[in-house]
Amino acid sequence: MSNENEKPIVTELDPNEQVNEKDEKKEIHEKDEKNEKTIKTKKEEKKKEQEQEQEPQTKEEVIQLYKKKTQQRTALSNQISEAEYSVKEHTIVLTEIKGVDKNRRCWRLVDNILVEKNTEQIREELTKELETSQELVDTLKKQFEKKNEEISEYQKKYNIGYTPNKDEKRDEKTEKNKQQEKKNVGKGVLL
Repeated sequence: MSNENEKPIVTELDPNEQVNEKDEKKEIHEKDEKNEKTIKTKKEEKKKEQEQEQEPQTKEEVIQLYKKKTQQRTALSNQISEAEYSVKEHTIVLTEIKGVDKNRRCWRLVDNILVEKNTEQIREELTKELETSQELVDTLKKQFEKKNEEISEYQKKYNIGYTPNKDEKRDEKTEKNKQQEKKNVGKGVLL
């Protein structure tokens, strides 16, 4: 029993040392606050730099940036459709295996590898993947809406308008003529 023979180490604290500890804590807290402020200012500077980098100087740059934004929107749209397709596939499979016995063997294709499990395990995996796919669809839709707003603001800022090609103009004219003909039905007809 060596614990009984050992004496606890007792140190006497100097009251000045306690004050120094408090001062050290204050200094650390102040440093943390300064670091947070510098981080915030650095983030703000980066945002300003990015905005300045994105500000086009010529008409060609305006057009290029506009095309880039619309391409990003198209890519988001494609990602949304892929994720929605995945959600549909998962829901179809889940509804098909809903009434199947839990212990029945089931095969699933994962990255071109056929995996054998029971239906209960497959159901659990599919429900998790369905939830993540649905969350992905939601986040992509939000990003798509933000991109649409960004593009519309950009269009307003640089006065970008959509000019239809000749075929579209002809289609519009024929639609207008058809609408006018519908309005004029019965006018000028003698009975």
